[in-house]
Amino acid sequence: MLDVRSQVVRRWVAAITAVAVTAVPTSVSASPEAATAPPAPAQTEPATDERSPDSDDTLVDVDVLVSTNSAAVATTLDELGTEINDQLVAFNTAETTVATATADLATADAALDNTQLLIEETTTASDQVVIDAFINPPAESSLDVLSADSLTDATVKQTLLGMDADRSAASLTELQAALEEYETLAAEQEEAREAAETAKGDAEASLADLDAALSAQARFATAVEQAMADQADDPAPTDPAEAAALATRQAEIATAITAAAEARAAAEAARAAEEERRRKVEAGLMFCPVDPPTATNFIDSWGFSRSGGRSHQGVDMMAAHGVATVAPVSGRVEHRGTSLGGLSWYVYGDNGNTYYGTHLQSYANQGAGRVEAGTLIGYVGSSGNASPSGPHLHFEIKPGGGSSTNPYPLTHAACPGHG
Repeated sequence: MLDVRSQVVRRWVAAITAVAVTAVPTSVSASPEAATAPPAPAQTEPATDERSPDSDDTLVDVDVLVSTNSAAVATTLDELGTEINDQLVAFNTAETTVATATADLATADAALDNTQLLIEETTTASDQVVIDAFINPPAESSLDVLSADSLTDATVKQTLLGMDADRSAASLTELQAALEEYETLAAEQEEAREAAETAKGDAEASLADLDAALSAQARFATAVEQAMADQADDPAPTDPAEAAALATRQAEIATAITAAAEARAAAEAARAAEEERRRKVEAGLMFCPVDPPTATNFIDSWGFSRSGGRSHQGVDMMAAHGVATVAPVSGRVEHRGTSLGGLSWYVYGDNGNTYYGTHLQSYANQGAGRVEAGTLIGYVGSSGNASPSGPHLHFEIKPGGGSSTNPYPLTHAACPGHG
C-alpha cells in the first residue's frame, strides 16, 4: 500500500507538469506550420510507474513552464503544498490512533493481570478447602443427622453440613467464573495487541507518505529554481512588453517558491515535533508540563518560605491564563480540586511516580483515565490561593508516590527554551 501511494505522488507530480506544458500558447511554436498543425493526442498517465524518482525527464518541462507559464508553476507548488498538509493531517491522526490503541492494550493487559491474580488466589482458596476437609473432616455427617436425638439437633447438624458444602461450592464457582473471564480477556488482549500493531504500521506508512510529499515538492521547487538560474544568463528581451512580462513571471514564481518553502518548513517542523514526542514517549522521558515550554518561565524555588510556616514543595511555572498543561508522562490522570491549590490534576505515572499540577483555570480531558505523555489535561490559571495577577502551574513530583522532591532539575531539562 505504501509503495503504491508513493508512486502515485511521483506520477502525480510528473503528470501535472506535463499537462501544464500542453497549455503553453501555440505562439511559442518553432514555425507557422507548427502553429497550424493539428493538436497532438492528449497525454495519458502510464499504467505503471516507469519513471525513476530521480529522473531528469521533467526538467525540460519545468524549464518551459518557468519561461512561459508562471501560473502553472504556482498552481503545481500550491497543490503539492495541499498534498503535504493532507499527509501531515493523516500522519497526526495515525499517531493519535497509535496512542489510543496503546492505551487500550495497556488496559487489556492490566485487566488480564488482575484476573490472573484472582485465579491464583481462588485456586489457593479451593485447594485449602480440600486440604481442610482431609485434615479436619466435618464433625457431622449425613448419618449423624439421621441418628440425631431430636429434630432440633438434626436441624443444627444439617445446617453445619450445608455451610461446609456452600463454602466449597462457592470457591469452585468463583474459580470457574474467573477462568471463563480470563479466556474472554485474553481474546480481548490479543485483539488490542493486533490493533496496536496495525495502528503502528499505518503510522509508519503515513510518515513515509508525508516524506514522499515533502520530497516531491522540494524536487519540483529545486527544478524551478535551477531553471530560473539557467535562464538568468539569457539575453534580456529588447521589447519592453516582453521584458515586463518576464519580470512579472519571475516575481510570481519567486513568490510561489518562497510560500512553498515556508509551508514545507512548517510541515517539516510539525513532523519533527511529532517524532520527538513519540521518541520521548517510547523512552519514558518527561514532557514539559506547560506546552509550549517557551510559554513559561520558572526558577528553582524549592524550599522557599510560604504562608503558615510552610516551605515550597514544587516549582512555580509562570505562564499566561489559558496556556496548555499536559501529562508529563504516560499514566492515569485524575482531576480534583483542593482548598489550597484549587483546580488540580494528578498523573499516576506508569513509571511509579506521581505528578501534581495545580492552580488551573480549567480542566481538559477530564475522566480520560489513562493518557499518553504530552496529552492536554488542563490550562494554566490562578485558582486556589494563587494571585490572579500571577497565573502559574504549581508542579510537583513524588517519586514512587511518596513525598515530593525538588522537581526543578527534571523540569528544567524537560522544558527547553523556558524563561
